[in-house]
Amino acid sequence: MARNKYPEVTINRILDTSMKLFMSKGYEHTTIQDIIDELGDLSKGAIYHHFKSKEEIMDAVNKRLAEQGIADIKTVAHDTGISGLDKLCKMLMFSIQSAQHEALDQTVPPFLRNPQLLALHMRDTMGSAADLLTGVIEEGIRDGSIHTAQPRRLAQMILLFFNVWFNPWMYSWTPNELKDIIFFARNVFEEIGVPIFTEEVLQSINELHSLSQKQK
Repeated sequence: MARNKYPEVTINRILDTSMKLFMSKGYEHTTIQDIIDELGDLSKGAIYHHFKSKEEIMDAVNKRLAEQGIADIKTVAHDTGISGLDKLCKMLMFSIQSAQHEALDQTVPPFLRNPQLLALHMRDTMGSAADLLTGVIEEGIRDGSIHTAQPRRLAQMILLFFNVWFNPWMYSWTPNELKDIIFFARNVFEEIGVPIFTEEVLQSINELHSLSQKQK
């Protein structure tokens, strides 16, 4: 068998196709044969050369999604010209706007039909994403813009609020329910001295939910 000179191209094709099928059919209802049929020109052996199982493909799909999701956020984290609190607000805006673009492109993962993707999403929420936010919060503590004794717990709480509670693809809140949730969350963060719910952030959350309703 001739050696594949561009294995990264093959890997990306497998991941692109697998993600498309996982989103349209659901992880449980997608088989390796489905992926082969969709690709058209790769054998089962070629896929197993790069991935040992469907579970390993799913893990790679999720890791790539996570890396793409925090690429812009990392640029904000490295900005030395703004305070830690301003960085935090800007990172949240990037995250919400990214979700808006995905909604417009209809590429948002249907978590409710993919419990495996949801589980991996939650794992990364408490892992690499929390590490990034923790570093920014610690900067805010040093510059005086953020006041907390537990930066990592604060980072995790922010991620849970935005990635889970506010996530319109996990919960279909009515406008009144969403209004109550945002009001509660805003008060919580203001009381602990972390006023991240700016008018811009609030407006973007509402716009994201409006976009999600049009998609359902």
